[in-house]
Amino acid sequence: MKALYKISSIRRSMVGVRCTMFARGFSMIELLVAMAITSIIMVTLFSFVGQSTTSYTQTQRAVNAVSQARAFIQFFDRELSTRLPGTPLIYEKRSAVGGSSSSERIAFVRVLSPDEFTDTNPGDLGTSVYYVDFSSDGPSGESPKLFRKSLGPKQTQEDIIEAGATPALPTVDPAQDEPMIPNVLFFKATPMFRDTTSGGLKEWDATSPQPPSVIDLSITFVDDSSAQRFRTKTEWNRLATSPRDSERQLVRTFTQNIPIAK
Repeated sequence: MKALYKISSIRRSMVGVRCTMFARGFSMIELLVAMAITSIIMVTLFSFVGQSTTSYTQTQRAVNAVSQARAFIQFFDRELSTRLPGTPLIYEKRSAVGGSSSSERIAFVRVLSPDEFTDTNPGDLGTSVYYVDFSSDGPSGESPKLFRKSLGPKQTQEDIIEAGATPALPTVDPAQDEPMIPNVLFFKATPMFRDTTSGGLKEWDATSPQPPSVIDLSITFVDDSSAQRFRTKTEWNRLATSPRDSERQLVRTFTQNIPIAK
């Protein structure tokens, strides 16, 4: 009986303590401490989520840039593989510094595929011209883009084939030509030849002892989201010549040596 009485007393004491605790509630200090701890946890959680989102966005932009550059390089390689051997390779190296003004231009004659034949302009030869220039993006401003101009058989025959050994680069027009890649800071398509003495590649020109064997292709651009920061030609040229530290990660460069058909 005494044992049962002690157990009963202990239970009544515990119930009394709990009732006392619930009756008095939380003090202001306890409530503030709980709120502070909760705030710290929430800030840490949001910071982690924000960093994860930023990392995912940057990774996705890099993946998209790689896909875009790879698609263009494959397209250029496919067109260059159809170049007609013995025809002029027109190459213009720009001396100015900054954006499109320093990007190279290249043109070559190629054999057209059957689906490119036309009844109004018959023939099996065409010319592809690649260059960078600025064009309008509407009211929002302007940006540099890599363009491709196509010459049909008649114009190729008259302006390239019959123009002699050193024809001029065809006239280009960003308002009419096909944009290939937007937001391009630099484009390089340098013909290179194999030096028989050293065995290495050297930059080719009309006076080189050997014909060009590869194109040293390089393209530098920023993705569409990052391009929203730059609206004018002045801003684009500043990014090309003297980018800020926070802007360097926006710029991506892709290079590849592409063989020239002989």
